[in-house]
Amino acid sequence: MQNVLLPGAVVLLTVVLWLRRKPLKPMLSSTDASGVAQLNRAQLELVIEPASLGSSPNDSLEAWTAPTSELERLALQRRLKNDMEAGPEERLQAVRLAARWGHRSALPLLRQALRDSDSRVVEEAAAAIAPFRSAPAAVPSRQLARPPRNVSRMR
Repeated sequence: MQNVLLPGAVVLLTVVLWLRRKPLKPMLSSTDASGVAQLNRAQLELVIEPASLGSSPNDSLEAWTAPTSELERLALQRRLKNDMEAGPEERLQAVRLAARWGHRSALPLLRQALRDSDSRVVEEAAAAIAPFRSAPAAVPSRQLARPPRNVSRMR
């Protein structure tokens, strides 16, 4: 008798649980996605600011002048370094300012910007380094004194 009760109880429990399961929801009642598109557009308008409201980031660079003293140069380098440790917009602005400055002391900062995670920063840094990608700085190679007559024996 016990051999029949246990499987019967399992079958009865399975049927009860199967009847009490949640009904399946249909995937889509219709394929009209215009409501979703309208909601997406409304949310994008809240997030994206119109370009006409803000001033262009290059406007501040147009009035910028290069540092004239050593203290100004050091302050600018410190500011660029701090901006490179901030968010992506600040890093982009720092690279643009370093490109506008065009001084060799900004090269380490620009090389660091080449490995940035933001592609805009990398593109700006590559464009800023391009003028420096020529022959190295001219080093005077003139010999002031004539080599000794037996120079072949010295080598």
